[in-house]
Amino acid sequence: MVRRTVIRILAFILLSALPAAATVDGWPALHDVEGVAADDVLNIRSAPNASSAIIGSLEHDATNIEVIRPTDDLTWGLVNIGEATGWVSMAFLQRHPGQWDGAFPNIRQCFGTEPFWSLTFEPPRVVFSSSETEAREGLISGMHASLARRDRFAFTGAFFPTDAGHRDLHMFVRTETCTDGMSDREYGIAIDMLLTRPTTEGDDSATGLYSGCCSIQPRAASR
Repeated sequence: MVRRTVIRILAFILLSALPAAATVDGWPALHDVEGVAADDVLNIRSAPNASSAIIGSLEHDATNIEVIRPTDDLTWGLVNIGEATGWVSMAFLQRHPGQWDGAFPNIRQCFGTEPFWSLTFEPPRVVFSSSETEAREGLISGMHASLARRDRFAFTGAFFPTDAGHRDLHMFVRTETCTDGMSDREYGIAIDMLLTRPTTEGDDSATGLYSGCCSIQPRAASR
């Protein structure tokens, strides 16, 4: 009887802890502007306080705004504007559901420099292009979360076969601060992408590693 009671208590503790761990907010995260009058805008400021300079604004009904990270007290959120970043009041942003810490990041765009490259992602379809190659389309067939960390993920797939053979695709994603090296913009997701194309000899001489940043904001999102 005692043993059964102990088991029940342990099970209750474990089940109680799981939702708390699973529902911790993750970043970056998409938000919609809410609570702003139709004839007003939500100001974007140079620093996370109401007295700092206004450097831009969001429409009263703007949607899919990517907040890169919040302040420690969760009152202000960092967003990209033009080639820089700014801060908006979280009091006027409604967070989209399902964006908890440890969930697969809903990546929509990735990009990098030297060479310049970009990748668009509309699951499971991906399109990769660079300054060195023509655009290629492919599919993501596997998604893998790290067994030890909540901020590490991998996506695997392949580009469609061509006369030159196909390219395997391996994307290693980290939720961490990332910059593109060309602007003052900041992103919350970094990526290393390994592309391989089998050669006639069967070696990996055509392997390339592309590093850059990713965004979860849809391309047609309101800013």
